[in-house]
Formats: sequence, C-alpha cells, structure tokens
Amino acid sequence: MRYTRYEYKRSNKIKFLCSIALIAGVSIGGGLYLSNVIFNGKEIQSNSSNSGYSTDVNYESNIQNIVVLQCGYYSKEENAKELVNSISKYCQPFIVEEDGKFRVLAGIYKEDDGLKKIEEFKNNNIDVAKVSLNISKDNVDNKKILEIIDGFLTVRNKLQDNGVKSIKTAEFKEWADKILNDNGSNKSEKLNYIESYIKNLPDEIDKTNSDTNIQQLYKLIKN
Repeated sequence: MRYTRYEYKRSNKIKFLCSIALIAGVSIGGGLYLSNVIFNGKEIQSNSSNSGYSTDVNYESNIQNIVVLQCGYYSKEENAKELVNSISKYCQPFIVEEDGKFRVLAGIYKEDDGLKKIEEFKNNNIDVAKVSLNISKDNVDNKKILEIIDGFLTVRNKLQDNGVKSIKTAEFKEWADKILNDNGSNKSEKLNYIESYIKNLPDEIDKTNSDTNIQQLYKLIKN
C-alpha cells in the first residue's frame, strides 16, 4: 500500500510537471508565432505621418547615427519657407527638395546633441521627427568620413550661439586634409567626394551661406 500510494503521488507530480512544461511550450511557441505574424520577420520601424521617412531601429554596435531633425514635409515650397521662418530662432533650418517635395530640416547633429535639441523643440511645442542616417564604422574610409562629419557639425553648429556671427574654415580644412591624406595612398571615390566638399567650403561660414553647405553635406551623408 505504501509503495502503491507513493507511486500514485509520484504520478500526480509527473503529470503536474508535464502540464507546466506543456503550457510553457505553448506560450513560448505562440509568442514566437505571433511575433513573426505581426512583424513579419522585419526590424521594428517608427513611422511619422509627416516625415516621408521610415526610420529603422538599429542595434548594431558598428553603426554610428547622424541625426537629422525634420519639422515638416511639404508639396509647396512656400509652405516650407513659412515654417523655416517660424522656427529659425530655435535652430538653423534649411530646405531640401527631393522628388518634388520639400523637407524642412532643423539641422544635422551627432546623436546626443540631436536628442537634446528634440527636447528643446518639444518644450516649445514644435513638431519634430528624428531621422537617423546610419553610417557603418566597419572600414577605415567610413571612420575618416565620420570623423570629418563630426568635426564639421561641431564647427557649423557654433553658429547657433548668439555671440558667433561667422566661423573661419582654414583651420578645419587643414585638419580634415591631414585625416584624408594621412597615409599618402590613393583615396576611394567616397573620400574624394568628401575632400572636394571640404575644399569648396567658403573661407568663412556665416548664417547667410551656411544653408548651401549643410544641404550639400546632407546629400553626401545620405548617399
């Protein structure tokens, strides 16, 4: 009787454990199935109704995000210009035309600076969308490009300070040249594009000519 009773209790325990295992298996399997159905095996995306962009969430450690802040996307240029005038006291906005549409961009930033700017816009009730232009750091050329972009953004964004009216570019050009030509070897097409861009910068950047330069940089980064 003791042996039979012991086996009976043991059998109940086994059934209980099997039930738990079965429920857990169904839950996990069901969760994975629903995940595949909902997201279709793709990365999660963040969409903005007025951005014209779809921004992928990126978890790769060898990717650096250059943040573009967009405040509007219009079919008419006059509407874009109106928005530029209304937000110019908070940033240095510029317009980029693409496929007959006009993007109002509030600036290009390194990611940390961009997040701070987003908070400033939110505090002033300005609609803004963050767009990440991802650049891989998996080769020497891209690392050089990222370093130069960071340097130029640091220089250009100084114009946002009320006390700064213009910035001379000679020192920046010299610094960039050393990075681009550090080993004396033939440069890739990408580096040649960046070098040409740097050489064509005006001797002095101010608030009247910075839009053209930042528009060109945006297109270079995007490409």
